[in-house]
Amino acid sequence: MKNYIKTLAIVSALFLSTACEDDFLDVNTDPNASTTVPPGTVMTNSMIAMSQNLLNTLNPNGEAYIQHHKPVVVLTGPDTYNYSPIGNNNFWRFTFYGDIIKDLNLAVLLAEEEGLTNGVAQIRIFQAFAWMIGADTWGEIPFTESNDSEILFPKFDTGDIIYQGIIDILDDAIARIDLADQSFQTTITDYDPLYAGDMNKWLAFANTLKLRALMRVSYVEDRSQEITDLLTGGNEFIDELDGSENAEFAYFPTRSNQNFDYATFDNFVSFGSFQTDAGGNRVHQRWRLASDEMVELLQPANDPRLFSFFQRNINNPSGPIEGAINGAGPLPDEVDRGYVSLFYIRQDKSDEWLLASEYWLLAAEAYERGLAPGGTVAAQEALENGVLASMNHFDGSDFEISAADKQAFLNTLDLAAETDATEFIQIQQYIALFNQGSEAWANWRRTKKPALDVPVGAPINSIISRVEIPNSEIESNINIDISPLIDVPVYFER
Repeated sequence: MKNYIKTLAIVSALFLSTACEDDFLDVNTDPNASTTVPPGTVMTNSMIAMSQNLLNTLNPNGEAYIQHHKPVVVLTGPDTYNYSPIGNNNFWRFTFYGDIIKDLNLAVLLAEEEGLTNGVAQIRIFQAFAWMIGADTWGEIPFTESNDSEILFPKFDTGDIIYQGIIDILDDAIARIDLADQSFQTTITDYDPLYAGDMNKWLAFANTLKLRALMRVSYVEDRSQEITDLLTGGNEFIDELDGSENAEFAYFPTRSNQNFDYATFDNFVSFGSFQTDAGGNRVHQRWRLASDEMVELLQPANDPRLFSFFQRNINNPSGPIEGAINGAGPLPDEVDRGYVSLFYIRQDKSDEWLLASEYWLLAAEAYERGLAPGGTVAAQEALENGVLASMNHFDGSDFEISAADKQAFLNTLDLAAETDATEFIQIQQYIALFNQGSEAWANWRRTKKPALDVPVGAPINSIISRVEIPNSEIESNINIDISPLIDVPVYFER
């Protein structure tokens, strides 16, 4: 990647209006506006860029790669590991290393100049989140030399260096947080669409993200002491079962601030992207089907999330759902199909970055594997909390799960009765990460649970391990010494 520095003049155009709570996505391009760039503006613009790519590409692709859903009609490419080389190049060159990583470096400098100590921590925590997505997508990438503008051809770093660097970024950010002073003089508040400057929640986000990183490498490195210290040190985590601490990038029911994934379906209504009723109301979408893998996990277990993740066909309001097998092959009869529910495909659906369910289920695995003290007893409690948080995620929506159904399912969870308790927990991670395709794909590569069949028509004989480095980078960076194919495992894979 040839390093390039965006000029301050370009960044200064990226002001975001805060006239009301749902306007933080609006871009103010008034030529008469001040050219002083608030660091929060730059941070928020980077968050928008990250979320747009997650919602438009990374999450839908990851969901298809690990068979969370079955894409059909115009969305079928990722089902057999096809992705746009142009989109991949643009995400690499312009968005990831430009709008996100480099702009966040600028935001840090601006925050330091203004004395925003907590602001620097906020920016760095999000940058660690972004670095993890980059490493999980491509594998080896420029990391240690990517921030040096004097280096035109930065070297590619290996996974161990990148992941240690991510943990170091988080440790630095955590050390900077001052919970005693969360005023606008120290903290990004108006331009923080994630937590509005609540540093207690940012600290919980950082610690939970660190747990994610440590568990990511836990099969290839011994990180048990760090995991123990983290889980037993009285630290704040995203652990509220009602989801009040979840890291979710918000969207709103207006076209200017709507969810990018929803916009994909909304733009193709004339092509039948939604199934409508006699009154013209959108009953369910039609281009993402319930996968056979998910249905076969949820249905036999009487998991109530089946009908929160998926909807029945409009002409089959009470019958069973038949899952579609991923890859090239016949689909179930239309009346028997299930469809990814409108809980996920709606104008104001948030972009889910890190939820309480993930924290609890990662902790459960750590206890069960002996990476932290507590054993099966602690793992059982964490498992139940993780599954409950996952079910609670639908509270207040049309897909809410009743208290009775939640408790009935929790009563079936018994690690002591499982032949492989760790595998059981990891399958619950796979389920709970539904719709978080980028993270779900990364976590599946780490655990390889559940076992997945390679889809018919895939160009390789394994589940895809990475997205290839763009040809533009391979051809332009003289220091590149890798060209891994999509079946070459990334660093943290078992």
